[in-house]
Amino acid sequence: MKITTPRRLFASAVLALATVAGATTPGQAQPAAPTQPTAAAAAAALPGYQVINGGPATVDNFARMYLACPSGKVVVGGGGEAQGAGGVLVGSFPSYVGGTYRWNIVARQEGASQVTVTGHIVCVDSAALPGYQLVNLPNANVSNGGSREVACPSGKVVVGGGAEARGSSATLRFSVPIPAEKVPYYSWTASGRSLSENTVGITVDAICADPMPGYEIVEAPVTEAPNPNRLSLTCPQGKAVLGGGPGGYNTAVVSASRPEFIDSAHGYRWVTSVREPSRATAISGASAICANL
Repeated sequence: MKITTPRRLFASAVLALATVAGATTPGQAQPAAPTQPTAAAAAAALPGYQVINGGPATVDNFARMYLACPSGKVVVGGGGEAQGAGGVLVGSFPSYVGGTYRWNIVARQEGASQVTVTGHIVCVDSAALPGYQLVNLPNANVSNGGSREVACPSGKVVVGGGAEARGSSATLRFSVPIPAEKVPYYSWTASGRSLSENTVGITVDAICADPMPGYEIVEAPVTEAPNPNRLSLTCPQGKAVLGGGPGGYNTAVVSASRPEFIDSAHGYRWVTSVREPSRATAISGASAICANL
């Protein structure tokens, strides 16, 4: 087995981009180095179901890393983790660039100029999701702790989503799906806060599609636990996780929201990690989106 250091992974990512685009510039999106999926049993979840994992890689604060779905596939979910005691997940969201579907990760480390991150993307064959659509709510400032929401078109369900908090000391507070049982439509909502300003920029993205067999949003009960409050959600038997998100409260700082491999028999679950810097404990919930195998 070949061992690659985080720094070497980052160097490989820069090289890969230079080969495609010819050069890199500060702040430009950089592809994370992928590792091979390890959940063979989960591959049958939906046609072309695939989880690709990248990193860990040590990068400058606010560097935008991404993983891309293979040709012919669309992104249904993704996430990342900012490692370390001061790790902050600033952004975790889908995009469509240059004919490929991506999952983007932006992170920072409190008190340092670099952060170690992992990235993860969940893909399926494009034919697996009729009515597939990415819906973006462009950036706008809200008061600290405020939220923004983007809705799926009528008749469609939210299969994934994400958000980015913008600002020099920004952090996500929550980024979760909203089922139609709570509002008369499916949507994705997100909240953020700035650790130094009164407002924060928030961009929200929803991944929408026609309803699919076994679709459901699973929610973990809101709990209070010592920092960091780490939660995990497993889809019911016979279902695969498509996406998910963290639900922080009060002065929450999100450090992780991503798929996590369980074993070959169970595939993946969704994990989140939230902390409240001003308290010894954090209050948090979590959501996962599941569909039939």
